[in-house]
Order: sequence, then structure tokens, then C-alpha cells
Amino acid sequence: MKFLIFIFVVGHLFSLGSGKAIYKNGISQRTFEEIKEEIASYGDVAKAIINLAVYGKSQNRSYERLALLVDTVGPRLSGSKNLEKAIQIMYQNLQENGLDNVHLEPVKIPHWERGEESAVMLQPRIHKMAILGLGSSIGTPPEGTVCLLSLLCTLLN
Repeated sequence: MKFLIFIFVVGHLFSLGSGKAIYKNGISQRTFEEIKEEIASYGDVAKAIINLAVYGKSQNRSYERLALLVDTVGPRLSGSKNLEKAIQIMYQNLQENGLDNVHLEPVKIPHWERGEESAVMLQPRIHKMAILGLGSSIGTPPEGTVCLLSLLCTLLN
């Protein structure tokens, strides 16, 4: 199966490089050369943005803003008050810079809080282990035990 996917991808890449129009659902798409020319046409705009960020009035601004968020807001976990505070700070900064179309959009962000965690090895001997649970970790099943080998196999697949 992997070999067939490889053949398809390689064939698709060869068709892109051939300069022939690409067809999808019977509709002619742009050629590789047309796409390449479009990307090349953005060179001046990209250079202007880079020059502004590296040499212009925006020099080091991203580092300063990151330092502000790290030093004053702290960790910004998904759904946390710190994340909301950081979003408001960045929103205000972007508006003050006069950027066009700065706006916020409502999104659902899951909120996770660390619970109590423990792990005990039962075989070949009983041994308490230090663990750190991460968001969306697999909880202990109703039976009360988890086989680490099966857990690792589940995570790897």
C-alpha cells in the first residue's frame, strides 16, 4: 500500500515539473511554471516585510512582545485566563500599530486542569513511580489498572 502511495506522489510531482496543466475533476489547473512565477512575484513584498521587521521601526518588536507575554502574563495554557490576557494584549498592540482588519473571533478552546496523578508498578515488585499527566491523557479504567505495555502499544499505533 505504501509503495502505491509513493508511486502516486512521485507521478504527481513529475507532472508538476513537466509544465503540463494539471487536471482535477476534468478542470484544468495551473502549471508548475505558472505557480512558480506567481510565487516569484511576491519577492518584493516579502523583502519589504523582512526589512521592516529586521531593520525598520519594527526591529526586535516580536522579541519585545514575546518578552512582555512571558514576563507579565506567564504560561498561556489553552483556555486559561493567562491566554485570554495575552490575546487581549496582542489585540491592543496590533490595533495601536495601525494594522488593517485587526479583530477577534469567537472560538471554543478546551480547558484542562491537572488532576491527581499516581502510578504503581505491580510486577515484578511493587514500586511507586513519579509521573506527569498531560492534557488528554488516558485515564485509569474502571478495573483500576493499566498495563503500560498495552498503553505504549496504543500510543505508538
